[in-house]
Amino acid sequence: MYPQLGRQSLQQRSIEFLAEESRVPIDEIAQLYEVERAALEMGARITRFLPIFALRKVRAALRQRDTASQPAG
Repeated sequence: MYPQLGRQSLQQRSIEFLAEESRVPIDEIAQLYEVERAALEMGARITRFLPIFALRKVRAALRQRDTASQPAG
């Protein structure tokens, strides 16, 4: 009935899960997500899967950030 509402709910749950998984505040994850989604949307002709790609990019950025913050050893 309201497919957009369902997608937003799924995106929100995904953001919440990623915040919990990474132990990063949800506001920070949501902001990273919006930046990535907007960047992907700029050149996209098909936007259906952008939320998935944006979440993947946020997760990758968090992993890279964690790797960079770990002491060399």
